[in-house]
Amino acid sequence: MRLALALSALLTLPAQAQAQVTETPDFRRAIAAARAGDTATAAALFLPLARGGDAQAQFNLALLFFDGRGLPQNHAEALYWAWRARLSGRPEAQALIARMVDAATPDLRKALAARITADLDPRVKAGEGRAMLELSFVLLDILPEPDLVSAYVWQALSAAFETPNAVAARNATFARLDPKDRPKAQEMAMGQLKTLCQSGLADPVCAALF
Repeated sequence: MRLALALSALLTLPAQAQAQVTETPDFRRAIAAARAGDTATAAALFLPLARGGDAQAQFNLALLFFDGRGLPQNHAEALYWAWRARLSGRPEAQALIARMVDAATPDLRKALAARITADLDPRVKAGEGRAMLELSFVLLDILPEPDLVSAYVWQALSAAFETPNAVAARNATFARLDPKDRPKAQEMAMGQLKTLCQSGLADPVCAALF
């Protein structure tokens, strides 16, 4: 997957379709720079967008790190941004992640999980159900050994906050749990919600607990 090929579909989209991906002027400037071969400028423009949660910028930054264009080649960084993009809803990031399977050692996967968990923490504490669901997939898919109980906890909370697809994810994880772990997982979910609420989260879900 070369950057020029990976970006070509986006670069040739009509304006209306590009607007569905992003409306930010910096993103358009980054794409224009990449198209002109100025990948260093593209990387500099993609980085703040990626840090701000722009999934397509995250994916494009992962490609730049993977190819070593505009930035030194770094598969650890490429994996980080590819996973951020995947969790943000870019399914094409999975193919890039798969290409780096040999680089994803157990130690690197633990480090990636810790880094992305830290990224998600402020959103989780703010009661963002989507962030809770993303955290659950960090625990299921990035860690070398899935943490089913903790993943269920965050999926259960995400479902309580009415996050799309959270109920299906919660039910699938519950089915994978050892039956003896299921009551503990449900109690942990209640305890985690109480912790969030007691830390100052103002949400109707909290009102139902007290």
